[in-house]
Amino acid sequence: MYICISKCLHFVSDGIFKAELNEFLTRELAEDGYSGVEVRVTPTRTEIIILATRTQNVLGEKGRRIRELTAVVQKRFGFPEGSVEVRSGRLPKCIHCSHFL
Repeated sequence: MYICISKCLHFVSDGIFKAELNEFLTRELAEDGYSGVEVRVTPTRTEIIILATRTQNVLGEKGRRIRELTAVVQKRFGFPEGSVEVRSGRLPKCIHCSHFL
């Protein structure tokens, strides 16, 4: 019984994290063609890949915006310093306008 509850809480907390992260990035990157986020958790760090059509806007001038997003995510979700890597990924051209269908 105890193991089932802890597993359930783990899945719920992961879902809440992904939903809050998606909501934050949707608001922050709406003009930059934000389409979604992919989260990969490894034992040493968490990789957050932002999927967008205009990746240069997500990165910002000299990578400033992506560093700001990394700092905000670390602070908001309580990650230790240096354990989060936020990157920008480009969507394939065939998927860009699929949400209009």
